[in-house]
Order: sequence, then structure tokens, then C-alpha cells
Amino acid sequence: MNNWFNIKRFWLVLRHEFGDAWVEIAIFVGILLVFSIGPSAFFRGGHDAAGFGASLITGTAIVLYYWVLASRLFANIQKTERRIGYLTLPASNAEKFYARLLLYWLLPTAIFFFPYPNSGMHTDIYVAHIILSLLIVEASLAVLFGTIFRRFGFLALILVEAAIVNGISAYFATHPRAFSNFDFSFVAWVMEYAGPDLENLGKLTFRVTAVPTVLNIGLARIIFSRKRLRRPVVNTEI
Repeated sequence: MNNWFNIKRFWLVLRHEFGDAWVEIAIFVGILLVFSIGPSAFFRGGHDAAGFGASLITGTAIVLYYWVLASRLFANIQKTERRIGYLTLPASNAEKFYARLLLYWLLPTAIFFFPYPNSGMHTDIYVAHIILSLLIVEASLAVLFGTIFRRFGFLALILVEAAIVNGISAYFATHPRAFSNFDFSFVAWVMEYAGPDLENLGKLTFRVTAVPTVLNIGLARIIFSRKRLRRPVVNTEI
């Protein structure tokens, strides 16, 4: 028997975890459906500004909920009783990790690629690829921080990123020449690689997104495999 990964054991763990996760997934799908049909159904003719505002608010809710959902990958082991029950399931660490990853990150990510009705929001294809790439990479970071902190993982991620942004902004504010000397030639390379017909844009976006995403998920997997029944890496329990 394969002690690392067995598809039958994985399916049993997935069914077990789906019992807890289905409500959160259903909420995510519901918000997406509202975003997709809401503006086109309720804001037609003469209400473009209202429709755009509704799309913007709902779109922001989708993005935030998507990231929060990813950070809740191991919210089921915040408390000692549930942690013991989950970590002592008759399955390998890999099966437990990938079952939760599929429900809380991979499935919500895949839902973004489903065909939806026109939401009333339009954007340039370059911008759309950049936004989608940032969404997925940020979600993989949420998975990593959720694995480390278990509780308040998304909040910790936002605080870390805010500190980094403020640090970079402060550096360029005190060293104005550093920004003027920054080499932006890579932008021309990106435009040239994508091509006039954007035939390589999808490949470029995939590569740029895949590298940090795989690193974040891989690190989260390593951290989870070392948890077992020990205390969390960062104790956030009150």
C-alpha cells in the first residue's frame, strides 16, 4: 500500500473535509453569481454608474473572500480538540494537505475560469492577465500564511505586505535618484515577447504566476508536514 498518497484514502478525507467546507464554498459561488448577473440584470439603460458601482463593490467582495478562504486552509485545527481529530485521521499528511488545498484554494481558483454572464465590467486584456496573476499569487501567499498562523493568517499577510510597501515607499522618498535610475527595459521585453497579436501573453502570465505560486504552496506543504500534534509555528490562540 502506498503510505504517501492513496487515491481512496484521499477521497475519504476529501469527503470528510467537504462537510465543513461546503458552506464557505457555496457563499463564494453565490457572490460570484451575484457579480455575474447582478449588474446586467438590475442596472440596465441609464444606470451605468450604478451598475459599475455595484460591480466594483461585488468584485472587491469576491477578491477579499477568495483570499480569506485560502487563508482558512487550516482553520479546522485552530482548537486543540479539532486539531487532534484532524491530525489523527487514518491518512497521510499529503492526503490531508491536498484535500484541504483542493477545497480552499484550487476549487475557488478554478471557479474564476468558469464562463459567466456579462458582469458589466470591461478591461484591457493586459490588465486582465495582470489582475488574474496577482489574484492567484496573493491567494497562494494566503495559503502559506494560513498554514503558519492558522488564525488571522490573512490579517498577518496584509500587515506584512503593508510594511513592505511602506518600507519601499519610504526608501524611494528618501532616495529619489534610486527610482530614476531604475531599469524599466523589462517592460519593452515583455511587450515584445507577448507579440502584437498577444499570442504569447498567456504563456508569459502562466510562467510568472506559476513560479511564486508553486514556491508558496510547496513551503506551506513543508510547514504542515512538520506540524503533527505539536504547537503551531506561531501561537495565535487566545
